[in-house]
Amino acid sequence: MNGGRLPAGLLLVTVVLASSFVDFRIRQFPSHAYTDYIPGVVNGTYGAPATYRVLAPFAHVWLVELTGWSDDTIWHLSRVFWFAAAYLALFWYLRTWFAPGTAAAGVLGVAATLPLTYTNSWAHPDAIPELALFTVGCALIARRRAGWLGPVLAVATLNRETAAFLVLAYGFSQPLTGRHVVRTLGFGAIWLSIFAGLRALRGIEHYEYFQLDRNLEFLKLLPPAYDVYKRAYAWFVVALAAPAMVVIALRWSRVPQDARRMLATAGPFLLVAGSISSIIETRIFIPLYALTLPALMFALAEPIRPPEDSRGA
Repeated sequence: MNGGRLPAGLLLVTVVLASSFVDFRIRQFPSHAYTDYIPGVVNGTYGAPATYRVLAPFAHVWLVELTGWSDDTIWHLSRVFWFAAAYLALFWYLRTWFAPGTAAAGVLGVAATLPLTYTNSWAHPDAIPELALFTVGCALIARRRAGWLGPVLAVATLNRETAAFLVLAYGFSQPLTGRHVVRTLGFGAIWLSIFAGLRALRGIEHYEYFQLDRNLEFLKLLPPAYDVYKRAYAWFVVALAAPAMVVIALRWSRVPQDARRMLATAGPFLLVAGSISSIIETRIFIPLYALTLPALMFALAEPIRPPEDSRGA
């Protein structure tokens, strides 16, 4: 590391530890993930859709068996690892266009707002890995390194099915030439094969897919028995995304085509997430960070290289 990268890297160490600490202390049942959820997913007894999100649970069990360490030790170490991976991925992503200090500021912004996604009483193992893997996928798209996107997409799909939006982001990233369409369909085939393969291997289990009616009810606030913050959980995604969208709209002329194309995926993502997922679990909106952050940073800061020079940065 050199120049501004070393100071930025040192700063990220503090941010990783702070995020890991808050993630643990804010949960009402912090041990549930590794005492109930992970064993249930591995044994196939926890139910859908969790049973298809196999990456983190199986990795946890494998590491416990490999090291002989306790479940809680592996859980805490893995959380630190995934926070570090997520923040480094965000830093690398923003370094496509911005100086180290500016990129680090973007990561700090994500870290500061990420607690708005901690609305569950226990941490889902797939949430922070999704931030890391989805961001890496978006960075590869932004840097025109499609050759690496397939493996990352495959791993991300083992973690959460929302990796499908990486396929859409890639499709939007360039004009629809024949070659680009074929590549996009190829990435779609990778996602679909893993999505279908998991259901073939683990059994097809249906759950309540359509959530729009419930989400509209949630916007009226949860019942008075909940504390004031929990009652407003459905509005956390508005607090998370709306100010950023307003800033982007106000500075739209500063947002280049590459960032606009990435942002285009946010619309379909919000539509799907708001229709088939519970919006009081704000963690489902984590991919919005990678989809909106470039446009927001262009609205707020000057790049050190224009988007057309981002190839291989």
